[in-house]
Amino acid sequence: MKATTTRAIALATVAAIAITACGSDDEPAAEPVDTEAAADEPVDTEAAADEPADEAAAVCPSNLVIQTDWFPELEHGGTYQLIGPGGTASKDTVSYSGPVQPQYAVGGLETIEIRTVNFDKSNASVLADGDADMAYITSSDIIKDSGAIPLVGIAKTLDQDPQMVMWDPTLHDIQSPEDIAATGAQVLHFPGTSYIDYMISAGQMTAEQSNPSYDGSDGAWVADGGTFFQQGFATNEIYKYENDIAWKDGAPADVSFYTVGELGFENYPAVITMLQSRAEELDECLQVLVPAMQQAWIDFLADPKPVTDRLITINEEHDGFWALSEGLNEAGMGLIESEGYALNSADGTYCSLDEDRLQTLYDILAPIYADQGTEIADGIDGIFTDKYCADAPGR
Repeated sequence: MKATTTRAIALATVAAIAITACGSDDEPAAEPVDTEAAADEPVDTEAAADEPADEAAAVCPSNLVIQTDWFPELEHGGTYQLIGPGGTASKDTVSYSGPVQPQYAVGGLETIEIRTVNFDKSNASVLADGDADMAYITSSDIIKDSGAIPLVGIAKTLDQDPQMVMWDPTLHDIQSPEDIAATGAQVLHFPGTSYIDYMISAGQMTAEQSNPSYDGSDGAWVADGGTFFQQGFATNEIYKYENDIAWKDGAPADVSFYTVGELGFENYPAVITMLQSRAEELDECLQVLVPAMQQAWIDFLADPKPVTDRLITINEEHDGFWALSEGLNEAGMGLIESEGYALNSADGTYCSLDEDRLQTLYDILAPIYADQGTEIADGIDGIFTDKYCADAPGR
């Protein structure tokens, strides 16, 4: 397996991008009806038809709260597409909200609030506490949390996971994932990361290499000159370290990486996830909403720039450490297309979660969590469903 170096890929894909919803007896007798006059009365057939249809269509809450797993970034673009570039960013709540674009406003849904990463609790806990209707949770974490919180994954965002482990290719000669373990170097990552558990179990790194102190910033990497391995997103951090961040001899420099898929961990990133009880409450809504949400993803992927440009300014208005740029977004979208991170599902929709792939992931994780003493569901039945994807579109 060959590690990926991305400067050439990013430039090529950027160039490619540039080219490219009953009376009683005592009651008085009724007055005779003047049928001819009645026939002459104008009838508002449109209003008569619309009234029951509108009542039947109002199956969704007027406002929906969606919790993402990080700050606004292109990997979330299809969700931000639901609002489009005309929404409002709030620094106080670190959120983005606004009316749903008309083409996605189904079932009586009027507005959406998109909340960024919650550092105080996991997204599964956010759902359990009723703080959001839906949340981004990876398929591996749905499995990990399934013994404690009754979750259900209902639709994908991206088809392949751009999460990765990166390193300085001038310091580490990595020809296979197992070479990471041979270096003995630290692997910087967020705490509780499922694919780190997998890498340890697969012999790709040791438990002693695990350093769960990553905070998402570049500070540690810059300070240590990239002597360790670090988690991130191929569609984001790679461009930053190769173009924007002066980390190697006072300048940006190339990095190499393996995505989690290349490590053998076929994870779905940012699955649209709900509490099982909330999904049951909104069952009629989800029948019409999920296809509309997936259409938003298709529309975003076809024309990402209006939303990716807005993501830049949303982060500026949030006024935190996370920032995007036009060059980063173009390069990231190029990788999404060239590396197949946003393909249709096997059934032709841009929505469904492949049962065999989920079962393979479950089979990988079950013994790991058994060893850790983490109770999980007995299988994938009930914690994932494709029922709301039946009428979803494809790219």
